[in-house]
Amino acid sequence: METALGADVVWHTDGHIISLRLNKHEIEVELSHCPEDGSCNVREAQCVVGYFINTFGLECNVGSAEVSSKMEIAWALMGDDFHVQECQLWWIPVEDDAFSSWLSVKLD
Repeated sequence: METALGADVVWHTDGHIISLRLNKHEIEVELSHCPEDGSCNVREAQCVVGYFINTFGLECNVGSAEVSSKMEIAWALMGDDFHVQECQLWWIPVEDDAFSSWLSVKLD
């Protein structure tokens, strides 16, 4: 199946949760939960999802959903993970209409 990032991208739905907070006129995003099962760690021994969200925030988001304070996300890493700075990570709310439809078909 093809997603917005192509057919070869592997999306992980392993329980990462972000928190969104309104600070005056800006929305702040941060990783609030990492399942810490090792599937998101890379050679730098950190949560790659947290690194990208804390560094780039909403710029890595490829989806949309109703705003809530806590939101489960799916994520996909592209590139060689030898150095995190040379990769690209995209995340999408699991509740995104198109993504959730695609995921339900994929899981059937």
